Amino acid sequence: MNFRADFPHPPAPPAAVLGGLLLLLVLLIPRLTCAQVDSTRIHSPRGALWRAAAVPGWGQLYNRQYHKVPVVYLALGGITFLALQFNDEYLLYRHAFLFKSYQELVDRGTLTDNPYSGFETEYIELTDQFGSISSSPIKSQRDNLRRNRDLSFLGIGLVYGLSILDAYVSAHLLDFDVGEDLTLRVRPEPKGFTATVRFDF
Repeated sequence: MNFRADFPHPPAPPAAVLGGLLLLLVLLIPRLTCAQVDSTRIHSPRGALWRAAAVPGWGQLYNRQYHKVPVVYLALGGITFLALQFNDEYLLYRHAFLFKSYQELVDRGTLTDNPYSGFETEYIELTDQFGSISSSPIKSQRDNLRRNRDLSFLGIGLVYGLSILDAYVSAHLLDFDVGEDLTLRVRPEPKGFTATVRFDF
């Protein structure tokens, strides 16, 4: 007799992806108070772009924004860890499903042998946790884990792309004039606000 079991749902990776994105938003906020690049040193935004694309964090090092490198690696490492965890769980449920679904055919007399009998240990691992389980809930959980794993891998690519974009944008902002000659004044008016930008050369 087969029993259905409800599995605890794994944490959805969108939360992990959003966490990584929030960390990278810190990277994308321009630091207008950073020191100006030495005029004798040639600093190329394209150089920052290619370095960031080659090795995560190299573009930030090139921009001398050392505080950003640990953030890049923490975000990439965290989402990669989640993706690998989801992948391991997915393989467990996939193998258990293959064994149980064919074993049900054998039990009904449709097949004589189970071609996936080598995956019985994975199914036993699940029954030790949840008791006897039919193939239907195993299939449902397998599909959830596959979706979460795929979303986590997409999150890795997104975080990596954002780190490249941060290095490129930051390289452009390094020689941005933030001296005292540039002022912004906002005044309230009866119908709203008036903003005035002043350049003193």
